[in-house]
Amino acid sequence: MAQSNAVNHVVIMVQENHTTDNYFRSMAAYGANVVANWPIAPNPPASDQPHDRHAYYSWLTKKSTGAHLQFDTAKVLPFYAWLATTGAFLENHCSGFGTNSTPNHLLVVGGQSPTLRNPPRGQQPVWDMPSLPGHAQDHGVSWRAYTGSSGYPVEFYQQLKGSPQIVRSDQFVADAAAGALPTLSMMWHDSPLDEHPVADVSLGMDAVWQAVDAVVKAGLWASTVFLLTWDDWGGYDDHVATPNVEHTPDGVQLAYGPRVPLLMFGGRVRGGIDSRWCSHVTLPKTALQLLGLPPLGVPRLDSDGGLADLVDLSANATINPVPPASGSAITLPAPPHPTPAPRPLPPPPAGGSQAVGPVLLRGGKTLPPPNDVPLH
Repeated sequence: MAQSNAVNHVVIMVQENHTTDNYFRSMAAYGANVVANWPIAPNPPASDQPHDRHAYYSWLTKKSTGAHLQFDTAKVLPFYAWLATTGAFLENHCSGFGTNSTPNHLLVVGGQSPTLRNPPRGQQPVWDMPSLPGHAQDHGVSWRAYTGSSGYPVEFYQQLKGSPQIVRSDQFVADAAAGALPTLSMMWHDSPLDEHPVADVSLGMDAVWQAVDAVVKAGLWASTVFLLTWDDWGGYDDHVATPNVEHTPDGVQLAYGPRVPLLMFGGRVRGGIDSRWCSHVTLPKTALQLLGLPPLGVPRLDSDGGLADLVDLSANATINPVPPASGSAITLPAPPHPTPAPRPLPPPPAGGSQAVGPVLLRGGKTLPPPNDVPLH
């Protein structure tokens, strides 16, 4: 399998339920397009707001604002603040669909979702959709999904369900220490480490920090690219209206969903604030690019621009300093003075809003477009 000698490991991490404004007020001092004057959220959060398709529609049509709160990033989430200032901060990254968890997790795994809601507990469907891990396996690239106890969300995929490569998330640190880290890693956590309200968000940050630190201790920082995001908006407000590029049969915007954070970092990742529009399908597309994999066969994913241009693959690349050791004191880089003005929003992608298409299955069959939460 052809791949860059410079990137031997791609690690995709997915946490839960926070918008860019809600989590990264600290980045306003560095010129990011985030607000910095909303009320400070308590930690742990006081409640879990509604954030399904109906709640999103209410927010989209300005019938509600969502939770107009934000965390004190530097105080409560110092490692995330450090990663945002030293790595690439994708300020206009969006949840793939305007709804809640499961559809957005599926977009990260394989670029499409047959549903716009969370399946009822205990009724986990299985679909024969293509996926990034399955595609890696088909092309001789090693992978593991480090998940919570249920195997969510990769157990939704027929090709992956029951795979011995689906392991508990705490095994990542052990695998890195043993020199057994696969080429592709995807990571999810059970509560409270997933940061889903009403969890103490610092616990999830610490779990991510320990995983990153394990890669550093294993000597893999220079050859690893991390992509860390949050699945959906969680009912939290964000001040940026995202472009309407895809809609459901009832004419309501589906993509992009609200802005959610995306941090990209590693030894060869060019740091800075990046303002391009991107979404959850950008993560698997970037993995395809960095690992030299062919198209997945999902148009929404394969046509995405990806983020491989943020990785310096040259032989003489300057390797970024390693992050602070897990649990150590963190000093953030001094913000520039005067504070740079936020960049203007980029133009929306060409082509306008398109009707969401059918779901493509392995073997050529299809499922109808996702339309199980009609709003009109």
